[in-house]
Amino acid sequence: MKIMKRMFILAIILGMFFVFGCIGGEGTKSCTSNSDCRSYEECDFETSTCVLKPGYCSTDEDCADELKRCDRETRTCEFIEGRCRFNADCESWQVCNAEYYCRAGIGYCDDDEQCNETYEYCHPTRHICEPKPGYCYSNEDCDGWEECDEESKTCVALSGRCNFDGDCEVWQVCNMKTHNCEAEEGYCINDEDCKSWARCDLEEHRCIARQGYCLGDNECGWWEYCSSKTHRCTARKDHCGTADDCGDWQNCVSHKCVAKTGYCDTDDDCVSGEICNEQNHICQ
Repeated sequence: MKIMKRMFILAIILGMFFVFGCIGGEGTKSCTSNSDCRSYEECDFETSTCVLKPGYCSTDEDCADELKRCDRETRTCEFIEGRCRFNADCESWQVCNAEYYCRAGIGYCDDDEQCNETYEYCHPTRHICEPKPGYCYSNEDCDGWEECDEESKTCVALSGRCNFDGDCEVWQVCNMKTHNCEAEEGYCINDEDCKSWARCDLEEHRCIARQGYCLGDNECGWWEYCSSKTHRCTARKDHCGTADDCGDWQNCVSHKCVAKTGYCDTDDDCVSGEICNEQNHICQ
């Protein structure tokens, strides 16, 4: 009975050998030449079996250094990520510390905690502390319309430039395309923002009429109105500034056009029984 059990166990072991290979995972191949072996193996002609080439591995146990693991693609022993023996085992910006970990060297960083929490972050590829968006070390860190405020380490808009309306005067708005402060509608920065008949009042920043022009009727005499076309004070109908504003048959009296002696404007200017001829302005 014991013999039967032993034979059964032996059969199981042999079956596992043929299915899975030897203990270690991949199994040992027999060979007569190197071509019979895997790329990282060579043929041991004394035993006619494939063995690892020097410097290669099949499992982690093949690596002599406890900090290394067998890379299943290259079949070479590689350091576990972040581990090392010497500085050369780390990235160029790292050094190998006493615990055999790769850590950021002087002037470099691993994470944001190694930078100034207020205005810096650790750049993910350059591994150096750099200003956060909106912060700066110098003008070069800011956009072309900004400068670096050394005290707050923030980029601020240059005079006349802006990032939002609050950077401009109360009578201005920020053009977000050009980042220039521009006059709000109805206001002006200089004469160029006004029509040809107006100028910019630099105190109120409003366009006002130039001398000889007008913006509204209140800027004219009682007998005038401000023309919306010419922006000049113009005599109202039947009113005048000089006789030139009246007809040939009229005189300008107290800013009103009145018929000269012998002429008429209406029938009321004629004696009873006569009417005023509207073409020659003579009573008939």
